[in-house]
Amino acid sequence: MRRAVLDTNVIVSGVISPTGSPRRILCGWRRREFDLVMSPTILDEVARTLLLPRIARRYHVTAQEVTELGRLLTTRSIILTSVPPIPPTVRDLTDDHVLALAVAGHADHIVSGDDDLLSLGRYAGIPIFRPAMYARLLEEG
Repeated sequence: MRRAVLDTNVIVSGVISPTGSPRRILCGWRRREFDLVMSPTILDEVARTLLLPRIARRYHVTAQEVTELGRLLTTRSIILTSVPPIPPTVRDLTDDHVLALAVAGHADHIVSGDDDLLSLGRYAGIPIFRPAMYARLLEEG
């Protein structure tokens, strides 16, 4: 089974938007079309982002829903508790963590909406896709 690292922005978008590529990707993961590689760092960032007052209010996200999502992500993903750092590659250290996680987790793909990551095209041989492109890849099987 192929493995993917989803950047926080993809997970958050998939949760708050009922349509679109990020939602299709999360649905594909729930149908076990790929294995999701996660870390406590990304889990924490997803929870913090979804609980930001402006996001929680606008999208009606509750703390209970975030807790349930965290449980689902933890139990249905490959969680790497130790991710060796990589040399600084992009300007945001959280983006470097996504790259390091993909390498450590032997991911086949990285999915992100972040232009800094997307501008790389690939890292350590791992292609970096926009959500729309990855959703198409999942649909093609």
